[in-house]
Amino acid sequence: MYVKKMTKKTTQALLATLGFLGLAQIANAQSASHQYVNMQRSSSVTHIFVSQSIEGEYGDFVLKSTKASINGSSDTTTSKWQGYNLTQTFGLEIFKFVQFSASHSMMNMRSQSSSLQHLGGSRFSGGARLVFLAPVANLEAGAGIIGSRYDYQNQLTTSNFYGSGAYYSLGFNYFMSERVSLFGQGKMIDEHSMRNGGDSETTSITAKTTNLGMGFTLWL
Repeated sequence: MYVKKMTKKTTQALLATLGFLGLAQIANAQSASHQYVNMQRSSSVTHIFVSQSIEGEYGDFVLKSTKASINGSSDTTTSKWQGYNLTQTFGLEIFKFVQFSASHSMMNMRSQSSSLQHLGGSRFSGGARLVFLAPVANLEAGAGIIGSRYDYQNQLTTSNFYGSGAYYSLGFNYFMSERVSLFGQGKMIDEHSMRNGGDSETTSITAKTTNLGMGFTLWL
């Protein structure tokens, strides 16, 4: 009986070791593949890329309205909003180190405090990123500016908003081949929008949000 238990434990330990070694080999193979593509890509050629991503966004929205408060100042409310974006990006990479990009996002945001408040529309952005080559996945740090047009709905009232802002980003990019890569990215966004028309009481929206996304890139 004792020998049988020892044999069972030994077999389990052996299987665990083999599983760990298998995962390590897969990780090393993926790292070697990414590193090989990095070495093969020429730094003297300007690379054009297009990407598609889906993003989740969450943060504080400060809404200022025409409704006066007790002390006579304009009324503001702060609440948490969340939603998702679909983003398409076109860009250029120079020297395998600097990227310039232009993006368009379809926005869909909703207030957590009131299901009757909804924000949808388009966000345009342009920016630059620095790329740091790494054996497992390239690291990217960037910043840019934002221009937006939103349709804001609160119960039965609707309004149009135009805004601008800025963002800062950190991300990674893993090359599956010279033509295809997978990426993940996080952004800190600060944006201010003003009402352009409509019948809602809200006159301006200031948003400070965190955006997390992932997608794929085609290198042309």
